[in-house]
Amino acid sequence: MNIGDASSRQGVARLRGDLFSRGGERQGSADRRLGIALCAGCHYHCAVTRREFLRAAIASSLYLAARRTFPASLVARPDVGIAVGADYEKAVTKAIELVGGITAFVKPGDTVVVKPNIGWNSPPELKATTDPLVVRAIVHLCFQALASKVYVFDRSVANSRLTYVTSGIQKAAEEAGAKVFHVDEITDTMYKRISMPDARYLKETLVNRYVLESDVFINVPIAKNHGEAGLTLAMKNLMGITGDQRGKWHWQLDDAIADINRAVRSKLVLIDASSIMLRNGPTGGSMSYLKRLDTFICASNVVSADVEAARLFGRSPEDLPYIMEGAKAGLGKASGYSVQRSSV
Repeated sequence: MNIGDASSRQGVARLRGDLFSRGGERQGSADRRLGIALCAGCHYHCAVTRREFLRAAIASSLYLAARRTFPASLVARPDVGIAVGADYEKAVTKAIELVGGITAFVKPGDTVVVKPNIGWNSPPELKATTDPLVVRAIVHLCFQALASKVYVFDRSVANSRLTYVTSGIQKAAEEAGAKVFHVDEITDTMYKRISMPDARYLKETLVNRYVLESDVFINVPIAKNHGEAGLTLAMKNLMGITGDQRGKWHWQLDDAIADINRAVRSKLVLIDASSIMLRNGPTGGSMSYLKRLDTFICASNVVSADVEAARLFGRSPEDLPYIMEGAKAGLGKASGYSVQRSSV
């Protein structure tokens, strides 16, 4: 039966008339004949009843309505998103999209703190600090998500009046609309003492008030070798939010790193692995210490993000005790998490 023939169209019309004008067994028979006739014209056979068609139509309508109302809830997000690309803004945006997009983390009216590594008086190309293009991209995304305020700062090791400028981060962040300020002075206005009774080492510590009072804390480290910690990644980046005498942290560095991450959770992590520093970290000082990867790792927890970054150095989480301590403390998974990758 060719459904394009006039006689065939008349036959289908008669069947359609049966379908909507007759009841009982005759309607069921017409349902079955109509399904067979229509499908036969398309060169395949399936018995579609009126009831089955209506059920499928209703299900499709509900699905499409849910997609419009709850689009993110119907898509399984990976725990970690990894994007590779020489266009840093596109790659950063893609990495965040892989884990749900910026609007999954930043809501209209939110106050956001973006915490890069600005510890050293070093230019961007030496990768001792987070790349300014990465910081700018994240600030842009926050404002696109209608954040009300975005703050960018770090408690630098070197003089922050130099590091902010030499790194290029102050200029990039301010051009994107962020407020950038210095946090070197340890005052009650800038820092709040918090207790951590479950900590292994730091039973209390001073934490930057802007971090504590923010709606969203975004952790944006650069991936580097570190002489004592092994690697400095997302978990260690939180040393820049404390007002403590950080020298004492080095007495039990792995425990201290895990403790501060217990106290302050990163809502979003974006690790800059555009070029990783393989040796002489954390200060570096030579392009010969670097390996270019154009890679950006995003996650909603510090542990899984750090594990993936460590793999870029050929390291396992077991090599880095603070990561394992973080996993034990429930800060994220060190194994068994999902990863999605993309190139841009």
